[in-house]
Amino acid sequence: MSDTTLTITKREPASTRANQRLRKLDVIPGVLYGQSREPLPFQIERVKLRAAFLGEAGRNAILSLVIDGEQEPVNAILKAMEIDRVRDRVTHIDLLAISMTETFNSAVPIHLTGEAAGVRLSGGMVEHSLHEIMVTALPGSMPTEIVVDITELTIGHSLHIRDLVAPLGAEFSGDPDAVVCACVATRAAMSETGEAGDEAAAADGGGAAAAAGDESSEAAE
Repeated sequence: MSDTTLTITKREPASTRANQRLRKLDVIPGVLYGQSREPLPFQIERVKLRAAFLGEAGRNAILSLVIDGEQEPVNAILKAMEIDRVRDRVTHIDLLAISMTETFNSAVPIHLTGEAAGVRLSGGMVEHSLHEIMVTALPGSMPTEIVVDITELTIGHSLHIRDLVAPLGAEFSGDPDAVVCACVATRAAMSETGEAGDEAAAADGGGAAAAAGDESSEAAE
């Protein structure tokens, strides 16, 4: 993970109406907690919050928080983000203070790379079932994404969490049997296979009928 400096301003706990007024000013309310500190209500300008997550790490960036009234920056990560689905705008965030010397858990996105053999050779399709995976690591070792090579994946086969290799210094958590992705046959591929089978069967049937006719002719003679 990379770190991003972000300046936040303390605020008093406010009512829903007061928070709505903040949002109209393009200011996002939030709460910082963790590391045995009292929950700290804060506010941050929307444009600054957006800029903080534009780097390579995205929403998994380690934030170096500069808080008014506090001398030392606080390391934190994004723990939760509320979004207005209608307007597609952030309405509230929760930040979790962390220690750079203690492991923590974070949801890391899974990125599939390569073209599966089942797609390339058999016209199949890849179903991506698990888009995030929980990773335990020190902040400095937390990956920004888990890259999974699916080049050798064939129809009827799948990859599970247990098949993935964790980056150095990191561990996966969760059900090891959870399916990450699978290669399945499409209807078109199955239809083509069925038609090919019907043609082969018809050809075999025609050959058998011809052979039977020859045997009958020989018997009549």
